[in-house]
Amino acid sequence: MSQYCRYCAFCVNGDSYYCALKEELLRPSYVKHTNKCKGYIQSSLGDVDSGRKYHPREIHKKNYLQMRLELKEE
Repeated sequence: MSQYCRYCAFCVNGDSYYCALKEELLRPSYVKHTNKCKGYIQSSLGDVDSGRKYHPREIHKKNYLQMRLELKEE
């Protein structure tokens, strides 16, 4: 599952974004990108700004079978 600071329970939005776990200010561009924070807990309220719930993308299986083109010689 991808982790975004904006869906974390420790992220607070005011004049700027603040991480209550790490006790530091976050850049707005950092909040929108994936990360690997060990203290990440998904918020039940959803996105910090809009309140939308997190819905992960569906994983599409790739089909590695190739079509075979057979040319008929006449």
